[in-house]
Amino acid sequence: MKRSKFNGYAMNRRSVLQGLGAGFTAALASGSLKTAHAATGGSYAIDLWEKTKAELSGGSFRMDLNLHSWEGYTEEPVLAPFQADTGATVNPQMLISDPAAVNNLRSGGTATWDVINLNNAWQRKLLYPEGLILPLDTAKFQPLYDMNVAGFEFPYNWAMDESGEKILGMIQRYGPSGMAVNTDAMSAETLTKGGYMEMIEGAAGEYAILDYENWVIMHACMAAGFSPFRPHTDDEMAKYEEVIFKIFNNAKKVSDDQASLARDMITGEVMGTFPGSVYSVSAPRFEGETQIACVVPEEGIEETKTADNPMGQSGIIWIEVTSLVANPDPTPLAEAFLVYCHTPEASYRVAARAPGTLNPVVQMGDPGILEKFGSDELDAMQWDELDTLVGRCIDFDINPDYDAMHDLYTEAKRSRG
Repeated sequence: MKRSKFNGYAMNRRSVLQGLGAGFTAALASGSLKTAHAATGGSYAIDLWEKTKAELSGGSFRMDLNLHSWEGYTEEPVLAPFQADTGATVNPQMLISDPAAVNNLRSGGTATWDVINLNNAWQRKLLYPEGLILPLDTAKFQPLYDMNVAGFEFPYNWAMDESGEKILGMIQRYGPSGMAVNTDAMSAETLTKGGYMEMIEGAAGEYAILDYENWVIMHACMAAGFSPFRPHTDDEMAKYEEVIFKIFNNAKKVSDDQASLARDMITGEVMGTFPGSVYSVSAPRFEGETQIACVVPEEGIEETKTADNPMGQSGIIWIEVTSLVANPDPTPLAEAFLVYCHTPEASYRVAARAPGTLNPVVQMGDPGILEKFGSDELDAMQWDELDTLVGRCIDFDINPDYDAMHDLYTEAKRSRG
């Protein structure tokens, strides 16, 4: 099995990750990653939060904060301390589709939401150019980058505008996405070497679809042999249509409930899910069901293969960016929430204490944050193999043919009856 060149030393709860972070494909290829130094990062975050709370005290402003986010930020362990410290009422709504959330903002959602949490690329390429989000205070937020694991140093590409001068949001959670599998039903090695078709065709009638729309579409492209993140030829669209119909026709069940599908993998109802990530398998792993794992195929699509990386990339790494919505009735609670999420305790809670989710956060580059995690939590995140999985991934980006592919996705889904 080909391993990342950073996999030659053991990672543990006292180690700071090396070889992970933004722009992984380029960084891994160039060998340009360096260790992040975070001597004052956590202390700065704590001091900034205390200062922020003092500034909020006694202020006259809207006390409700409306949060549109992926699962994790929407749960009580993360929100309750913020509400207690500020007196705010947080109204969270979970999203399961980046494009749907973007369209919500475009159609007037800026008057509803204060904070939006999306995968990288949308902020830089669409939301900021269209005036839907606001830049952060660089002087305030740049020092927080000192907390981050290597590869996420300032300026981090996906959190900056095209000029490289403005910070467009907080970076925190990240992780690789490929497939999820019960390794008692099919070995990780079999799926790693066989790739997506090992599940789609080799396990027809035995797997489930984790129905996060955009992610099904993106991984269908990878299974079809090309990147979703560029314009596609007619032949590629035809290949995508063939694969997306095969994915739905061969699946035993379809659900957007990752917890339910995790239980199905444990009981043997299904052998795995398409797609699947460290994020989607972390909860059962934390409960001791470590036979449930995220797998990213070893061999990637042809266009990602190079002389330095002849196996290419097959998975997709997502990096979340949490931004301030350009709400016409703003509240300082929005910026305060981003500051709060950087504090060591909140960073740990975001990573490991939101029910149903455990996920790496970039702030684990700060030793004071990393040491909060127990070995069971790191095992749940597949920490020891994270660099290998990430090294097989391309960065999440925007699919220019998403609408046409979504139409085919919908047809394929309906074809199941």
